[in-house]
Amino acid sequence: MAFETVLDKTLEYLSIPSVVGHEAHFTAYLAQDFEKLGLKTHNHKGLLEISGKTPHAQIISAHMDRHGLVSLGEGSYKYAAAHIREEKYGEENKPSKATLKAIGQRFEDETVFAYDPKTGEELGRGQIHVCETGMENGDPVFQITGMPAMSTNTPVAYARMAEFDGTYLKGQIDNVLSLGVIYALFDNGFEGTALLSTEEEIGKSWIHITDWLEKKNIETQNLFILDTSPYRYAEEIEEGMIVLRYRDKSGIFNAGLVEEITKHCTGLDLPFQLKDEYFLSLGLKTADLGSTELGRIVQNTDGRWNGASIQIPTLEYHTSYETASKTCIANYYALLENMLISR
Repeated sequence: MAFETVLDKTLEYLSIPSVVGHEAHFTAYLAQDFEKLGLKTHNHKGLLEISGKTPHAQIISAHMDRHGLVSLGEGSYKYAAAHIREEKYGEENKPSKATLKAIGQRFEDETVFAYDPKTGEELGRGQIHVCETGMENGDPVFQITGMPAMSTNTPVAYARMAEFDGTYLKGQIDNVLSLGVIYALFDNGFEGTALLSTEEEIGKSWIHITDWLEKKNIETQNLFILDTSPYRYAEEIEEGMIVLRYRDKSGIFNAGLVEEITKHCTGLDLPFQLKDEYFLSLGLKTADLGSTELGRIVQNTDGRWNGASIQIPTLEYHTSYETASKTCIANYYALLENMLISR
């Protein structure tokens, strides 16, 4: 059964750390795993390319980085997304007090482990405590009890593993769940290309995807970008919704492709929501529509490349207990299988 494959692979992949900026070991693990299916893989800068028999017939994409911490030395640890954005891209990070509070609450009291970014070997583990002084200075800086001080730039990942209770899958599933879906698609006959990108959690994965498209001389308006989508309430999760959009705050997507997907949903009797239309109907503005990987691609290339964003709704976004329902996952896979695998 496809759902069992998605579930098993999600749980397996979550056991391999992949903090943003330190994804090398996970990238190598994924390459070996997909090669076992007889697929070709190629590791590009910031991106793992996985190709079937007709590689450019359809291109799907999902990111493989996750949130975590990175060592500053002397027993202090910083939110990895902020650190990589500042150190690699030279972007000043000045989050709001609300954002700082949210980041602090997301990690406080979590058990975490430091790992070797090249081998994935665990170097030590402990429990996070938020350093309030660091937050007041403009950066969410943490201290970890029970773990020896790590050398500078050592990544630190959540130790909590995902759990499935028969109805809900809970864990740091963004965006490992989409990787499990992609594995199941290939396992069941998908013959196109999957692009597994890094640095999505700092808004830079679009660079790696568009670099690949440029290098391969591919012009397309039909990218399928897979991800999870945050919700505050459980209605969409319980109803098994598939989340689609005509746009996000950054760009307008391929309306024709989105409409084609909605027709497939209707034909398969799968519930879906156009999230941008729903938000706008509540009186929100375009600036409130959130940011997606596809939106950044469209915005930064003036629409040269486009497609559709297809998402699984979740609760407790960007935490170690992000939650998706079995019904949502099954519906999501059923839609993609119907559209992407020729029978």
